[in-house]
Amino acid sequence: MNLDEERPIVANSMRMRGGGFVQALGAALSRADSDNTRRIKEAFPEYWEKYLNLAQGQMAEKEEVNAEL
Repeated sequence: MNLDEERPIVANSMRMRGGGFVQALGAALSRADSDNTRRIKEAFPEYWEKYLNLAQGQMAEKEEVNAEL
C-alpha cells in the first residue's frame, strides 16, 4: 500500500480511536497533501504504524465475519 492509499485509513483510525492530540493529527492528515502527509508520517512514525495496524486489524476482522456469513 502506498502513502496515498494509507493516508485516509490512518487519518480515520486516528480520528476514531486516538486521544485529543492524535484526533487532531488525524484531522490534519485528512486535509494534507502528499508532501504534508509524508511530513506527518516522518514526524510521528509510531502513531502512523499504530493506527494503520489498528485499522488493518479491524478490516481483517470484518473480512472474516463476512466470509463466515
